Amino acid sequence: MVKYRWSWRGNPTEEEIAHLVHACRLPRAIAATLVARGIRTLEAVERFLEPTADQLHKPWCFADMEAAVALLERARQERDLVWIHGDYDVDGITSTAALVDFLCRWGIPVRYSIPDRFQDGYGLTVASVERAREVGSRILIAVDCGTNAAEAIAHARACGMDVIVCDHHELTGDRAEGAVILNPRMPDSGYPFPSLAACGVVFKLIWAAAQRWGVEEQAFEYLDLVALATVADLVPMVEENRVLTVLGLEQLREQPRAGLRGLLQCAGVKQESVSTADIIFRLAPRINAAGRLGDARRAVEMLLQSDEGVAFRIAQELECENFRRRTIAEQVYAEVVAEAEELLLRSGFHSVVLYNPLWHPGVLGSVATRIGERFQVPVILLTSVGGFLKGSARSGGAMDLLQLLSACAPHTYEYGGHPFAAGVVLRPEQLEDFRRAVEDFASRREVRPAEKPELRVDAVLNFSDITPRFLFLLRQMAPFGHDNFRPVFLAHNVHIQHCRPGSNGKCRLEQDGVLLDGYVSDARLLDSLPDRHRLSILYTVQEEGGTDKTPGMPILQVHDLCWRGEQPCLK
Repeated sequence: MVKYRWSWRGNPTEEEIAHLVHACRLPRAIAATLVARGIRTLEAVERFLEPTADQLHKPWCFADMEAAVALLERARQERDLVWIHGDYDVDGITSTAALVDFLCRWGIPVRYSIPDRFQDGYGLTVASVERAREVGSRILIAVDCGTNAAEAIAHARACGMDVIVCDHHELTGDRAEGAVILNPRMPDSGYPFPSLAACGVVFKLIWAAAQRWGVEEQAFEYLDLVALATVADLVPMVEENRVLTVLGLEQLREQPRAGLRGLLQCAGVKQESVSTADIIFRLAPRINAAGRLGDARRAVEMLLQSDEGVAFRIAQELECENFRRRTIAEQVYAEVVAEAEELLLRSGFHSVVLYNPLWHPGVLGSVATRIGERFQVPVILLTSVGGFLKGSARSGGAMDLLQLLSACAPHTYEYGGHPFAAGVVLRPEQLEDFRRAVEDFASRREVRPAEKPELRVDAVLNFSDITPRFLFLLRQMAPFGHDNFRPVFLAHNVHIQHCRPGSNGKCRLEQDGVLLDGYVSDARLLDSLPDRHRLSILYTVQEEGGTDKTPGMPILQVHDLCWRGEQPCLK
């Protein structure tokens, strides 16, 4: 049984690979992997493999940064009350925590609000502005939202408040008048890198203010939060985001804040070796659980804690919420995948738009992501919230969601987000017209559902080429994430040995006399496997043990395999 469709990533030419092999003295598999990621020159290789703080763009690149810092300076001098409006995901929670902590250190009065996912919905609203007005706020800062909140910003300005927006979402309507906007995706932002997470934008604001106030180094204490947000929000792990994540992971490993130490302990993550995988699969889900099923302010309070014991207790609460979230998500996924298979594989649809009033809105994003990855079509899942149909959209890698939703805008109440992930709100009577508009758009784009998901291969890698230097260079390619995935390698003529039932897929693999330990990720791949049959495998390379200076033992994670006649194995 072959699990994936195999394809090459980037299709680099032999000339491009040979150039890096000779110019940088790299192993061929590493050179091919870098070229497939668009890294083709000696300078680009050096910047990629050795990210440093001097590669960060200065915060003053933002056209509105001077105005933003001037407002913070006024708040510092006059003790103006600052109201921070955040969001209920990891990016919004870390952005809020970082800004609250920094302003409080300077004696600036701060209040913050995280909207309730079910009662308030996403984004800066007139109601939130009213709450800020009632407590006497003079400055309102929207983080991880605000770009498309023209009405709320106009109301804030009419109430006499100055507004700063720290966001990274695409502008889908009219630009808000009178606001100071720090958003690298705005065409007039002046910022050279468009793909920062919102917490990355907040870090730039903190950096600029700290520099102006003579304590520049203080800003870099927030890079642990920036790394969490950058990894969890699935922004491209390239260029500046790689640098921010590398520096943030170093801080997490060496000197994490008390709130994060409690979370690391509760999640069972070793502080000294925390990785992007730990963030995606163990830390981020626990932080997200606060806002998906309850009050996201608990996660902010955890991150702000100076008492590690209190942080640990909050993390335990979030652990229980996360377990409940996973249970609900699995129930919803089972229902959705069955309906999606009927629509896509038997009824010939090119998209998935499903509504169920009983689905929990807090799990629709994660379920839509899984369905999109499985079938590689746009997926929109909706449920009933406050008289509207609200839900999550995922691109499945098939198209730009914002283009899709813009084409379907007459049949929506509101929408917003990114090209690959968005939120959607409909009136109940709009559902059928919206469903037809989405399907029409997807069919005109000739989207074809995949019976099997695609797995992209970076390079051929024989076992004999997995040397200590190869492992060192592979380690330098981290941190892995969106647009810089862990490399997938291809090996032919492999024999899988000693893979016993109940061994959790643990086995030994042999190629041309070289034996290595590994795991088969899905035990079903081994069903009916002929004894001593030679296979082609797709695998990733992990390390077991090792230190910063010495590599560990290579462990192979086998993700798929095939033998002659089953599918055209890549050459």
